[in-house]
Amino acid sequence: MKQRHKFQSERRTNASFPTARIGFLPFYVDYYEGVCPDFPREKAANARRCANFLSTLGEVVWDGELIRNADVAASLGRKLEKENLDCVIVFTSIAVFGQIPWSALQHLTCPILIWNAQQIQTVGKDYTMVEIVRNTGQIGTQALANTLLREGRWFRIVTGWEKSKRTAVELRRYIGIVRTVSAVKRARLLAIGEKFPMMTDILLDEADLARNIGATVVNVGNKELSSRYVSVPEEAVQRACSALRKENQVEELSEDEAQRSMRLCEAVASLAAEHRADAGTLNCHAGVCLRNPQIGITACYSLGVQNAMGRPFTCTGDLPTAIAMLMLKNLSGLSMYTEVQVMDEKRRAIVIANSGEGEDGIRRGDCQSRIIGNKNFKGVHGCGASFAYPLKPGLATIVSFTPSPKGAKPYRLIVAEGEILKEMLPDAGGLAGFFQFAHTDLHTGYTRWLEAGAVHHGGTTTGHWARELAVVADLLGVECIQI
Repeated sequence: MKQRHKFQSERRTNASFPTARIGFLPFYVDYYEGVCPDFPREKAANARRCANFLSTLGEVVWDGELIRNADVAASLGRKLEKENLDCVIVFTSIAVFGQIPWSALQHLTCPILIWNAQQIQTVGKDYTMVEIVRNTGQIGTQALANTLLREGRWFRIVTGWEKSKRTAVELRRYIGIVRTVSAVKRARLLAIGEKFPMMTDILLDEADLARNIGATVVNVGNKELSSRYVSVPEEAVQRACSALRKENQVEELSEDEAQRSMRLCEAVASLAAEHRADAGTLNCHAGVCLRNPQIGITACYSLGVQNAMGRPFTCTGDLPTAIAMLMLKNLSGLSMYTEVQVMDEKRRAIVIANSGEGEDGIRRGDCQSRIIGNKNFKGVHGCGASFAYPLKPGLATIVSFTPSPKGAKPYRLIVAEGEILKEMLPDAGGLAGFFQFAHTDLHTGYTRWLEAGAVHHGGTTTGHWARELAVVADLLGVECIQI
């Protein structure tokens, strides 16, 4: 029986990223129970309230009970070992002896966070001995932190008044980090088309990637792409063309070019769905697309649509940058495929741009999404559809991911924080703007970026993310260079 493929592109939001699985371990020591008979009830209520907040950030794995001794902790640790957790959060409700939580944590290899959820914002005149004992969660935090240090385990701490905005921000930040690390480790990357000849900086050893990070690569050749392209039903092409003109301002794109672009977009979407891709790359140059007599156009629009669906895709077969973009997509919700281009001495900035691979989250708010025929590359059947709009001004971060120098850590993450300027770039036929480094001058920043060995592509997102990316790199065993 002939295999049937799903061709209607499914638009998914960033909220469809896998939910973080959070192991929750709330500890309480009976040794202190005699100080106040209300302690057990209070501490259980505190734990439930904190677990409820964590459930807004991910899936909480907890049996609803406080852990009171090492034997129970060890049993729970062995059970959680099988739960495929992204992280474990330890809640020390009172002065817990370090051996009790360690009895559980020694069975787990996932990242550890100790949450010292302080129950008072300030110390009042009635701060009696009972109040002192009631608020000794920080003692349990310190005891466990020292134990983890001695054992050589990675951990972080969130400490502060439970109801403060800062506490909520720090917890969200931590969950975003561990979710990103898990996404990269478990990633299925789709590589469509033959590699770009002689472009050495985009190469990636797939066996090394699986061994050192865990991510795997599925390769789809030119023949399979062509076959999928010609098998797209005509009704799917027409439906996509109708949506294209309804959702965007379309210019300088013939009807044939539009239909070819939509057919290619549907083919790429069906391949990504079939292989359950989390991210990927498509080398649309040469015989893959541009010189392919069946396709004959670029794939920029296809890559932008995949990005909008939560799957960041790069051009030219660039798998390292697909990983960089996957990190940013999970951390911030958006990631623009980027070339770091020429310096502008007058503006003290560099040009960042692409050939039309879209990222609507970085589009300037007062500018409509435009679709035009690709101005940079023309195939045997004309120009492929490409996104074209200026970038939103404000804080931004650019990231490159690359294999490292031999003998060092296996990979290097290069991070530059800065700002996209308000001034718009003259029409470059794609996504474009001016980026100014935040922590150094133009020449020093760009020189350091180049000397760090960045791939000539990268990922760009809004906001500053160097702090989070440094932790992501640490958990992945990756070197991090900050510009």
